[in-house]
Amino acid sequence: MELRFRLEGYIELTSDISRVMGEIGEAVKEANESFRKGARNEPGEAAVIAEYGGEGRRLKVRIFSGRAVRAHDALLRFKNILAGKVGPRRVGVRDVVAEVVEVWVSGGHVGRERAEELLKGVAEVSEENGQLHLIFRNLSDKDIKNRVIDRAVKLVRVEEKVEERAEGRLAPFGTVLKQGEEKPFKLDKEIASEAERLGWIKRYPGRGQWIFGPPMTALLRALSELIIERVAKPLGFEEWMFPRLMPMEVFKKLTTYVEHLPEGLFYVCAPPRDPHALDDFKREYTLKRELRVDLLREKLENPGYVMEAVQCPPFYQYFSGEIVRLEDLPVKAYDLLGGWTWRNEAGGVEGIVRTNEFWRMEMVFLASPQDAVEIRNKVTDLTVELLDKELDMEWRIVAGAPFFLSPEEASKRMIDVSDINRVPTLDVEVYLPYRGPRDKAEWLEITAATVHKDFYVKNFRIKEAKGREIWTGCVGHGLTRWAAGFLARHGFSFDDWPKPVREKIGRLPQPVKTVT
Repeated sequence: MELRFRLEGYIELTSDISRVMGEIGEAVKEANESFRKGARNEPGEAAVIAEYGGEGRRLKVRIFSGRAVRAHDALLRFKNILAGKVGPRRVGVRDVVAEVVEVWVSGGHVGRERAEELLKGVAEVSEENGQLHLIFRNLSDKDIKNRVIDRAVKLVRVEEKVEERAEGRLAPFGTVLKQGEEKPFKLDKEIASEAERLGWIKRYPGRGQWIFGPPMTALLRALSELIIERVAKPLGFEEWMFPRLMPMEVFKKLTTYVEHLPEGLFYVCAPPRDPHALDDFKREYTLKRELRVDLLREKLENPGYVMEAVQCPPFYQYFSGEIVRLEDLPVKAYDLLGGWTWRNEAGGVEGIVRTNEFWRMEMVFLASPQDAVEIRNKVTDLTVELLDKELDMEWRIVAGAPFFLSPEEASKRMIDVSDINRVPTLDVEVYLPYRGPRDKAEWLEITAATVHKDFYVKNFRIKEAKGREIWTGCVGHGLTRWAAGFLARHGFSFDDWPKPVREKIGRLPQPVKTVT
Protein backbone atom coordinates (compact mmCIF):
# COMPACT_ATOMS: atom_id res chain seq x y z
CA MET A 1 0.00 0.00 0.00
CA GLU A 2 1.25 3.47 -0.90
CA LEU A 3 0.39 6.75 0.84
CA ARG A 4 1.08 10.24 -0.51
CA PHE A 5 0.40 13.52 1.32
CA ARG A 6 0.15 17.16 0.22
CA LEU A 7 -0.40 19.94 2.76
CA GLU A 8 -1.00 23.65 2.43
CA GLY A 9 -1.18 25.66 5.63
CA TYR A 10 0.28 28.45 7.66
CA ILE A 11 2.00 29.31 10.92
CA GLU A 12 1.07 32.61 12.50
CA LEU A 13 3.85 34.63 14.13
CA THR A 14 3.58 37.47 16.63
CA SER A 15 5.34 39.85 14.25
CA ASP A 16 5.63 40.47 10.50
CA ILE A 17 7.48 37.61 8.80
CA SER A 18 9.61 40.09 6.83
CA ARG A 19 11.59 40.75 10.04
CA VAL A 20 12.82 37.17 10.26
CA MET A 21 12.98 35.85 6.68
CA GLY A 22 16.62 34.86 7.16
CA GLU A 23 15.78 32.81 10.24
CA ILE A 24 12.78 31.28 8.45
CA GLY A 25 15.04 30.12 5.62
CA GLU A 26 17.42 28.54 8.12
CA ALA A 27 14.50 26.78 9.84
CA VAL A 28 13.23 25.38 6.51
CA LYS A 29 16.69 24.06 5.65
CA GLU A 30 17.12 22.45 9.08
CA ALA A 31 13.63 20.92 8.98
CA ASN A 32 14.10 19.37 5.54
CA GLU A 33 17.42 17.90 6.62
CA SER A 34 15.72 16.47 9.72
CA PHE A 35 12.97 14.93 7.58
CA ARG A 36 15.55 13.28 5.30
CA LYS A 37 17.35 11.78 8.28
CA GLY A 38 14.05 10.48 9.62
CA ALA A 39 13.50 8.55 6.40
CA ARG A 40 17.08 7.46 5.78
CA ASN A 41 16.05 3.96 4.71
CA GLU A 42 13.19 5.25 2.53
CA PRO A 43 14.30 8.59 1.10
CA GLY A 44 11.37 8.73 -1.31
CA GLU A 45 8.96 8.72 1.66
CA ALA A 46 10.48 11.75 3.41
CA ALA A 47 8.59 14.99 3.95
CA VAL A 48 9.83 18.15 2.25
CA ILE A 49 8.83 21.79 2.64
CA ALA A 50 8.64 22.60 -1.07
CA GLU A 51 7.48 26.22 -0.82
CA TYR A 52 7.23 28.89 1.85
CA GLY A 53 6.43 32.61 1.97
CA GLY A 54 3.50 34.89 2.67
CA GLU A 55 2.86 38.33 4.04
CA GLY A 56 2.00 39.95 7.31
CA ARG A 57 2.22 37.56 10.23
CA ARG A 58 1.28 34.40 8.33
CA LEU A 59 4.03 32.15 7.05
CA LYS A 60 2.50 29.92 4.39
CA VAL A 61 4.02 26.52 3.59
CA ARG A 62 3.45 23.71 1.14
CA ILE A 63 4.65 20.26 2.25
CA PHE A 64 4.77 16.96 0.35
CA SER A 65 5.49 13.54 1.86
CA GLY A 66 5.12 9.80 1.73
CA ARG A 67 4.36 7.73 4.80
CA ALA A 68 7.64 8.55 6.64
CA VAL A 69 7.26 11.79 8.66
CA ARG A 70 3.85 12.55 7.20
CA ALA A 71 3.18 16.09 6.00
CA HIS A 72 0.98 17.08 8.96
CA ASP A 73 3.55 15.79 11.45
CA ALA A 74 6.25 17.63 9.51
CA LEU A 75 4.28 20.87 9.95
CA LEU A 76 4.35 20.51 13.74
CA ARG A 77 8.04 19.65 13.74
CA PHE A 78 8.76 22.67 11.59
CA LYS A 79 6.82 24.85 14.03
CA ASN A 80 9.13 23.79 16.87
CA ILE A 81 12.29 24.36 14.81
CA LEU A 82 10.98 27.75 13.68
CA ALA A 83 10.25 28.81 17.25
CA GLY A 84 13.87 28.12 18.17
CA LYS A 85 15.12 30.24 15.27
CA VAL A 86 12.90 33.32 15.61
CA GLY A 87 12.71 33.32 19.42
CA PRO A 88 15.99 35.22 19.89
CA ARG A 89 14.53 37.98 17.68
CA ARG A 90 11.63 38.24 20.15
CA VAL A 91 9.20 36.83 17.63
CA GLY A 92 6.81 34.15 18.87
CA VAL A 93 5.05 31.32 17.08
CA ARG A 94 1.29 31.15 17.58
CA ASP A 95 -1.41 29.27 15.65
CA VAL A 96 -0.77 26.43 13.24
CA VAL A 97 -3.46 25.67 10.66
CA ALA A 98 -3.44 22.99 7.96
CA GLU A 99 -5.82 24.63 5.49
CA VAL A 100 -5.83 21.68 3.09
CA VAL A 101 -4.38 18.21 3.57
CA GLU A 102 -4.74 15.80 0.65
CA VAL A 103 -4.06 12.08 1.04
CA TRP A 104 -3.85 9.54 -1.77
CA VAL A 105 -4.29 5.89 -0.73
CA SER A 106 -3.18 3.38 -3.35
CA GLY A 107 -3.62 -0.36 -3.03
CA GLY A 108 -5.85 -1.91 -0.37
CA HIS A 109 -8.66 0.37 0.73
CA VAL A 110 -12.37 0.08 1.47
CA GLY A 111 -13.53 1.96 -1.65
CA ARG A 112 -15.19 5.34 -2.11
CA GLU A 113 -18.71 4.50 -0.86
CA ARG A 114 -17.53 2.90 2.36
CA ALA A 115 -14.90 5.60 2.92
CA GLU A 116 -17.58 8.29 2.57
CA GLU A 117 -19.62 6.55 5.29
CA LEU A 118 -16.65 6.22 7.61
CA LEU A 119 -15.35 9.77 7.14
CA LYS A 120 -18.63 11.66 6.87
CA GLY A 121 -18.13 15.19 8.20
CA VAL A 122 -14.37 14.64 8.51
CA ALA A 123 -13.00 14.48 4.96
CA GLU A 124 -14.08 14.78 1.34
CA VAL A 125 -13.69 11.48 -0.50
CA SER A 126 -13.25 10.60 -4.16
CA GLU A 127 -11.72 7.74 -6.14
CA GLU A 128 -9.89 7.68 -9.43
CA ASN A 129 -8.03 4.83 -11.15
CA GLY A 130 -8.33 2.71 -8.02
CA GLN A 131 -6.75 5.41 -5.86
CA LEU A 132 -8.66 6.83 -2.88
CA HIS A 133 -8.36 10.62 -2.51
CA LEU A 134 -9.11 12.24 0.87
CA ILE A 135 -9.24 15.99 1.52
CA PHE A 136 -9.17 17.46 5.04
CA ARG A 137 -9.75 21.18 5.56
CA ASN A 138 -8.82 23.70 8.25
CA LEU A 139 -7.26 21.38 10.80
CA SER A 140 -5.90 22.96 13.95
CA ASP A 141 -2.76 22.12 15.89
CA LYS A 142 -4.99 20.10 18.26
CA ASP A 143 -6.59 18.15 15.39
CA ILE A 144 -3.17 17.13 14.11
CA LYS A 145 -1.91 16.16 17.57
CA ASN A 146 -5.08 14.12 18.14
CA ARG A 147 -4.17 12.05 15.05
CA VAL A 148 -7.37 12.84 13.13
CA ILE A 149 -5.69 12.27 9.74
CA ASP A 150 -3.87 9.10 10.78
CA ARG A 151 -6.97 7.57 12.31
CA ALA A 152 -8.97 8.40 9.19
CA VAL A 153 -6.36 6.76 6.96
CA LYS A 154 -6.33 3.71 9.21
CA LEU A 155 -10.12 3.42 8.95
CA VAL A 156 -10.11 3.28 5.15
CA ARG A 157 -7.13 0.97 4.71
CA VAL A 158 -7.56 -2.75 4.10
CA GLU A 159 -4.59 -4.96 4.74
CA GLU A 160 -4.02 -8.54 3.74
CA LYS A 161 -2.60 -11.04 6.20
CA VAL A 162 -0.50 -9.21 8.77
CA GLU A 163 2.32 -11.10 10.42
CA GLU A 164 3.07 -10.09 13.96
CA ARG A 165 6.60 -11.48 13.70
CA ALA A 166 8.74 -12.57 10.81
CA GLU A 167 10.28 -15.55 12.57
CA GLY A 168 9.01 -18.48 14.60
CA ARG A 169 5.95 -20.64 14.00
CA LEU A 170 3.18 -18.51 12.55
CA ALA A 171 -0.43 -19.50 13.17
CA PRO A 172 -3.86 -17.83 13.30
CA PHE A 173 -5.54 -16.73 16.50
CA GLY A 174 -7.53 -19.61 17.97
CA THR A 175 -4.67 -22.06 17.52
CA VAL A 176 -4.64 -24.69 20.30
CA LEU A 177 -1.44 -24.41 22.37
CA LYS A 178 -2.12 -27.04 25.08
CA GLN A 179 -4.91 -29.48 25.73
CA GLY A 180 -5.93 -31.73 28.61
CA GLU A 181 -7.12 -35.30 28.33
CA GLU A 182 -10.55 -36.11 26.97
CA LYS A 183 -13.15 -36.80 29.68
CA PRO A 184 -16.74 -38.11 29.74
CA PHE A 185 -19.66 -35.75 30.28
CA LYS A 186 -22.82 -36.22 32.32
CA LEU A 187 -24.89 -33.68 30.40
CA ASP A 188 -25.21 -33.21 26.67
CA LYS A 189 -28.13 -30.76 26.94
CA GLU A 190 -28.02 -26.97 27.00
CA ILE A 191 -27.11 -26.19 30.61
CA ALA A 192 -29.45 -23.26 31.22
CA SER A 193 -32.55 -25.13 30.02
CA GLU A 194 -31.81 -28.02 32.41
CA ALA A 195 -31.03 -25.66 35.30
CA GLU A 196 -34.28 -23.82 34.64
CA ARG A 197 -36.25 -27.08 34.55
CA LEU A 198 -34.79 -28.04 37.93
CA GLY A 199 -35.56 -24.64 39.45
CA TRP A 200 -31.92 -23.62 39.92
CA ILE A 201 -32.33 -20.48 37.85
CA LYS A 202 -35.20 -18.43 36.46
CA ARG A 203 -35.38 -16.01 33.56
CA TYR A 204 -35.54 -12.31 34.31
CA PRO A 205 -37.65 -10.28 31.86
CA GLY A 206 -34.59 -8.48 30.46
CA ARG A 207 -32.63 -9.94 27.55
CA GLY A 208 -29.77 -12.16 28.71
CA GLN A 209 -30.55 -11.92 32.43
CA TRP A 210 -31.18 -14.63 35.02
CA ILE A 211 -32.13 -14.95 38.67
CA PHE A 212 -29.85 -17.53 40.30
CA GLY A 213 -31.50 -19.56 43.03
CA PRO A 214 -29.80 -21.07 46.10
CA PRO A 215 -28.19 -24.18 44.52
CA MET A 216 -26.69 -22.33 41.55
CA THR A 217 -25.53 -19.50 43.80
CA ALA A 218 -23.85 -22.00 46.11
CA LEU A 219 -21.97 -23.51 43.16
CA LEU A 220 -20.89 -20.08 41.90
CA ARG A 221 -19.71 -19.10 45.37
CA ALA A 222 -17.70 -22.33 45.71
CA LEU A 223 -16.03 -21.90 42.32
CA SER A 224 -15.12 -18.27 43.05
CA GLU A 225 -13.63 -19.19 46.43
CA LEU A 226 -11.55 -21.97 44.86
CA ILE A 227 -10.13 -19.57 42.26
CA ILE A 228 -9.28 -17.08 45.02
CA GLU A 229 -7.65 -19.73 47.23
CA ARG A 230 -5.87 -21.76 44.53
CA VAL A 231 -4.93 -19.03 42.03
CA ALA A 232 -5.19 -15.44 43.33
CA LYS A 233 -3.83 -15.64 46.89
CA PRO A 234 -0.87 -17.99 46.20
CA LEU A 235 0.36 -15.42 43.66
CA GLY A 236 0.01 -12.49 46.04
CA PHE A 237 -3.15 -10.89 44.65
CA GLU A 238 -5.11 -8.77 47.12
CA GLU A 239 -8.83 -8.05 47.03
CA TRP A 240 -10.08 -4.66 45.82
CA MET A 241 -13.56 -3.35 45.05
CA PHE A 242 -14.05 -1.61 41.71
CA PRO A 243 -16.94 0.70 40.74
CA ARG A 244 -19.33 -0.48 38.02
CA LEU A 245 -20.47 2.90 36.67
CA MET A 246 -17.71 4.20 34.44
CA PRO A 247 -17.69 8.00 33.92
CA MET A 248 -17.25 9.15 30.33
CA GLU A 249 -13.87 10.69 31.17
CA VAL A 250 -12.57 7.20 32.00
CA PHE A 251 -14.35 5.58 29.05
CA LYS A 252 -12.57 7.98 26.71
CA LYS A 253 -9.20 6.58 27.79
CA LEU A 254 -10.09 3.05 26.63
CA THR A 255 -9.85 4.26 22.99
CA THR A 256 -10.13 0.87 21.26
CA TYR A 257 -13.48 0.12 22.90
CA VAL A 258 -14.79 3.51 21.83
CA GLU A 259 -13.55 2.96 18.27
CA HIS A 260 -14.60 -0.66 17.81
CA LEU A 261 -17.19 -1.74 20.39
CA PRO A 262 -19.44 1.18 21.47
CA GLU A 263 -22.52 -0.77 20.33
CA GLY A 264 -21.58 -3.55 22.77
CA LEU A 265 -22.05 -1.39 25.86
CA PHE A 266 -24.89 0.00 27.96
CA TYR A 267 -25.11 3.73 28.72
CA VAL A 268 -26.60 5.46 31.77
CA CYS A 269 -28.54 8.75 31.71
CA ALA A 270 -28.90 10.49 35.07
CA PRO A 271 -32.17 12.27 35.96
CA PRO A 272 -32.12 15.95 36.93
CA ARG A 273 -32.03 16.73 40.65
CA ASP A 274 -35.15 18.91 40.39
CA PRO A 275 -37.78 17.08 42.53
CA HIS A 276 -40.53 18.21 40.13
CA ALA A 277 -38.77 17.32 36.88
CA LEU A 278 -40.58 13.98 36.58
CA ASP A 279 -44.00 15.08 37.81
CA ASP A 280 -45.63 14.29 34.44
CA PHE A 281 -44.10 10.83 34.41
CA LYS A 282 -45.27 10.14 37.98
CA ARG A 283 -48.78 11.46 37.28
CA GLU A 284 -49.23 9.25 34.19
CA TYR A 285 -48.30 6.18 36.19
CA THR A 286 -50.46 7.16 39.18
CA LEU A 287 -53.54 7.74 37.02
CA LYS A 288 -53.14 5.21 34.22
CA ARG A 289 -50.50 2.75 35.45
CA GLU A 290 -48.45 3.48 32.32
CA LEU A 291 -44.69 3.99 32.22
CA ARG A 292 -44.33 6.84 29.73
CA VAL A 293 -40.71 6.46 28.65
CA ASP A 294 -41.19 9.33 26.20
CA LEU A 295 -41.71 11.63 29.17
CA LEU A 296 -38.59 10.25 30.80
CA ARG A 297 -36.57 10.80 27.64
CA GLU A 298 -37.47 14.48 27.63
CA LYS A 299 -36.00 15.02 31.08
CA LEU A 300 -33.01 12.69 31.29
CA GLU A 301 -29.54 14.08 30.84
CA ASN A 302 -27.25 12.91 28.06
CA PRO A 303 -25.41 9.63 28.79
CA GLY A 304 -22.89 10.36 31.50
CA TYR A 305 -21.76 6.84 32.37
CA VAL A 306 -21.07 3.46 30.81
CA MET A 307 -22.05 0.29 32.64
CA GLU A 308 -18.83 -1.62 33.27
CA ALA A 309 -18.11 -4.24 30.62
CA VAL A 310 -14.45 -5.09 31.17
CA GLN A 311 -14.09 -4.53 34.94
CA CYS A 312 -10.41 -3.53 35.11
CA PRO A 313 -10.43 0.22 34.14
CA PRO A 314 -10.85 1.43 37.77
CA PHE A 315 -7.46 -0.15 38.51
CA TYR A 316 -5.78 1.91 35.77
CA GLN A 317 -7.67 5.03 36.86
CA TYR A 318 -6.37 4.52 40.39
CA PHE A 319 -2.83 5.04 39.06
CA SER A 320 -3.77 7.66 36.44
CA GLY A 321 -1.47 10.67 36.69
CA GLU A 322 0.54 8.97 39.46
CA ILE A 323 4.26 8.17 39.59
CA VAL A 324 5.27 4.68 40.72
CA ARG A 325 8.64 3.09 41.39
CA LEU A 326 9.59 -0.17 39.75
CA GLU A 327 10.93 -1.30 43.12
CA ASP A 328 7.38 -1.06 44.56
CA LEU A 329 5.88 -3.23 41.84
CA PRO A 330 4.15 -5.47 41.02
CA VAL A 331 0.75 -4.40 42.33
CA LYS A 332 -1.72 -7.29 41.99
CA ALA A 333 -5.47 -6.92 42.59
CA TYR A 334 -8.56 -9.05 42.19
CA ASP A 335 -12.17 -7.85 42.22
CA LEU A 336 -15.30 -9.88 42.83
CA LEU A 337 -17.45 -7.92 45.29
CA GLY A 338 -18.11 -5.11 42.81
CA GLY A 339 -20.89 -7.24 41.33
CA TRP A 340 -22.19 -7.80 37.81
CA THR A 341 -20.68 -6.69 34.54
CA TRP A 342 -22.66 -5.92 31.40
CA ARG A 343 -22.32 -6.27 27.63
CA ASN A 344 -24.85 -5.73 24.91
CA GLU A 345 -24.08 -9.06 23.25
CA ALA A 346 -24.29 -9.20 19.48
CA GLY A 347 -25.48 -12.28 17.65
CA GLY A 348 -27.97 -13.34 20.30
CA VAL A 349 -27.68 -14.60 23.86
CA GLU A 350 -27.15 -18.24 24.82
CA GLY A 351 -28.32 -19.65 28.14
CA ILE A 352 -25.97 -18.63 30.94
CA VAL A 353 -22.82 -18.68 28.77
CA ARG A 354 -23.61 -15.65 26.61
CA THR A 355 -25.59 -13.06 28.53
CA ASN A 356 -26.00 -9.31 28.82
CA GLU A 357 -25.44 -9.43 32.57
CA PHE A 358 -22.83 -11.79 33.96
CA TRP A 359 -20.69 -12.46 37.01
CA ARG A 360 -16.95 -12.43 36.66
CA MET A 361 -13.81 -12.29 38.77
CA GLU A 362 -11.14 -9.94 37.45
CA MET A 363 -7.42 -10.10 38.24
CA VAL A 364 -5.33 -7.12 37.18
CA PHE A 365 -1.70 -6.12 37.70
CA LEU A 366 0.90 -3.41 37.13
CA ALA A 367 4.47 -4.66 36.78
CA SER A 368 7.72 -4.63 34.85
CA PRO A 369 7.41 -6.16 31.35
CA GLN A 370 9.11 -9.39 32.44
CA ASP A 371 7.00 -9.71 35.58
CA ALA A 372 3.77 -8.93 33.70
CA VAL A 373 4.32 -11.84 31.32
CA GLU A 374 5.40 -14.13 34.15
CA ILE A 375 2.34 -13.26 36.28
CA ARG A 376 -0.01 -13.88 33.35
CA ASN A 377 1.59 -17.26 32.68
CA LYS A 378 1.51 -18.32 36.34
CA VAL A 379 -2.16 -17.37 36.65
CA THR A 380 -2.91 -19.46 33.57
CA ASP A 381 -0.93 -22.43 34.89
CA LEU A 382 -2.68 -22.41 38.27
CA THR A 383 -6.08 -21.98 36.60
CA VAL A 384 -5.49 -25.05 34.45
CA GLU A 385 -4.20 -26.98 37.46
CA LEU A 386 -7.42 -26.17 39.35
CA LEU A 387 -9.55 -27.23 36.39
CA ASP A 388 -7.62 -30.43 35.74
CA LYS A 389 -6.65 -31.73 39.18
CA GLU A 390 -9.41 -30.52 41.47
CA LEU A 391 -12.45 -29.90 39.29
CA ASP A 392 -11.70 -32.82 36.96
CA MET A 393 -12.70 -30.84 33.85
CA GLU A 394 -11.60 -31.09 30.23
CA TRP A 395 -9.72 -27.99 29.06
CA ARG A 396 -7.51 -26.47 26.43
CA ILE A 397 -5.47 -23.27 26.00
CA VAL A 398 -5.71 -21.35 22.71
CA ALA A 399 -3.91 -18.30 21.36
CA GLY A 400 -6.36 -15.48 21.96
CA ALA A 401 -6.44 -12.21 20.04
CA PRO A 402 -5.16 -9.02 21.69
CA PHE A 403 -7.86 -7.09 23.53
CA PHE A 404 -7.62 -4.21 21.04
CA LEU A 405 -8.48 -6.31 17.96
CA SER A 406 -11.99 -6.93 16.71
CA PRO A 407 -12.75 -10.50 15.56
CA GLU A 408 -12.61 -9.26 11.96
CA GLU A 409 -9.15 -7.76 12.43
CA ALA A 410 -7.90 -10.80 14.31
CA SER A 411 -8.98 -13.07 11.45
CA LYS A 412 -6.55 -11.24 9.13
CA ARG A 413 -3.51 -11.77 11.33
CA MET A 414 -0.97 -14.46 12.04
CA ILE A 415 1.13 -14.59 15.19
CA ASP A 416 4.22 -16.41 16.38
CA VAL A 417 3.11 -19.23 18.68
CA SER A 418 6.56 -20.83 19.06
CA ASP A 419 6.96 -19.08 22.44
CA ILE A 420 4.02 -18.64 24.80
CA ASN A 421 5.50 -15.33 26.00
CA ARG A 422 4.83 -13.82 22.57
CA VAL A 423 1.12 -14.68 22.57
CA PRO A 424 -0.85 -11.60 23.73
CA THR A 425 -3.81 -13.47 25.23
CA LEU A 426 -4.14 -17.02 26.54
CA ASP A 427 -7.74 -18.22 26.44
CA VAL A 428 -8.69 -21.16 28.65
CA GLU A 429 -11.60 -23.05 27.11
CA VAL A 430 -13.82 -25.99 28.07
CA TYR A 431 -15.89 -28.31 25.90
CA LEU A 432 -19.71 -28.27 25.88
CA PRO A 433 -21.14 -31.46 24.32
CA TYR A 434 -24.42 -29.87 23.20
CA ARG A 435 -22.48 -27.67 20.76
CA GLY A 436 -21.34 -30.63 18.69
CA PRO A 437 -18.29 -32.90 18.24
CA ARG A 438 -15.05 -31.84 19.95
CA ASP A 439 -13.14 -31.28 16.74
CA LYS A 440 -15.86 -29.10 15.18
CA ALA A 441 -17.70 -27.40 18.02
CA GLU A 442 -16.99 -23.92 19.36
CA TRP A 443 -15.43 -24.46 22.78
CA LEU A 444 -16.39 -22.13 25.64
CA GLU A 445 -13.84 -19.54 26.77
CA ILE A 446 -14.04 -19.35 30.57
CA THR A 447 -10.84 -17.42 31.31
CA ALA A 448 -8.84 -14.91 29.27
CA ALA A 449 -5.34 -13.93 30.44
CA THR A 450 -3.86 -10.90 28.68
CA VAL A 451 -0.72 -8.78 28.71
CA HIS A 452 -1.50 -5.25 27.49
CA LYS A 453 2.13 -4.09 27.26
CA ASP A 454 2.12 -0.29 27.81
CA PHE A 455 -1.28 0.39 26.20
CA TYR A 456 -3.10 1.38 29.41
CA VAL A 457 0.04 2.85 30.97
CA LYS A 458 0.13 5.41 28.16
CA ASN A 459 -3.62 6.01 27.93
CA PHE A 460 -3.96 6.60 31.65
CA ARG A 461 -0.65 8.48 31.91
CA ILE A 462 0.93 6.24 34.52
CA LYS A 463 4.59 7.19 35.04
CA GLU A 464 7.59 5.34 36.44
CA ALA A 465 9.89 7.47 38.61
CA LYS A 466 12.98 6.90 36.44
CA GLY A 467 11.21 6.49 33.12
CA ARG A 468 11.56 2.71 33.15
CA GLU A 469 9.06 0.63 31.18
CA ILE A 470 6.02 -0.74 33.00
CA TRP A 471 3.15 -2.86 31.67
CA THR A 472 -0.30 -3.96 32.78
CA GLY A 473 -2.18 -7.21 32.39
CA CYS A 474 -5.50 -8.71 33.39
CA VAL A 475 -7.21 -12.06 33.74
CA GLY A 476 -10.98 -12.38 33.55
CA HIS A 477 -12.65 -15.51 34.96
CA GLY A 478 -16.24 -15.80 33.68
CA LEU A 479 -17.78 -17.49 36.71
CA THR A 480 -21.17 -18.26 35.16
CA ARG A 481 -19.28 -19.89 32.30
CA TRP A 482 -17.19 -21.87 34.76
CA ALA A 483 -20.45 -23.12 36.28
CA ALA A 484 -21.83 -24.10 32.87
CA GLY A 485 -18.69 -26.08 32.02
CA PHE A 486 -18.70 -27.72 35.45
CA LEU A 487 -22.35 -28.82 35.18
CA ALA A 488 -21.89 -30.17 31.66
CA ARG A 489 -19.02 -32.33 32.93
CA HIS A 490 -20.47 -33.46 36.28
CA GLY A 491 -24.22 -33.00 36.04
CA PHE A 492 -26.63 -31.65 38.67
CA SER A 493 -26.27 -34.41 41.26
CA PHE A 494 -24.33 -33.04 44.22
CA ASP A 495 -22.96 -36.46 45.15
CA ASP A 496 -21.24 -36.73 41.74
CA TRP A 497 -19.33 -33.47 42.15
CA PRO A 498 -15.58 -33.36 42.93
CA LYS A 499 -14.67 -33.33 46.61
CA PRO A 500 -13.22 -29.75 46.76
CA VAL A 501 -16.56 -28.32 45.57
CA ARG A 502 -18.64 -30.49 47.91
CA GLU A 503 -16.45 -29.51 50.87
CA LYS A 504 -16.81 -25.83 50.04
CA ILE A 505 -20.61 -26.05 49.89
CA GLY A 506 -21.18 -28.55 52.69
CA ARG A 507 -24.90 -29.01 52.09
CA LEU A 508 -26.33 -27.98 48.74
CA PRO A 509 -29.43 -25.77 49.22
CA GLN A 510 -32.60 -26.98 47.54
CA PRO A 511 -34.51 -25.04 44.91
CA VAL A 512 -37.37 -22.91 46.16
CA LYS A 513 -40.73 -24.63 45.58
CA THR A 514 -43.90 -22.92 44.46
CA VAL A 515 -47.40 -24.30 43.95
CA THR A 516 -47.34 -23.50 40.25
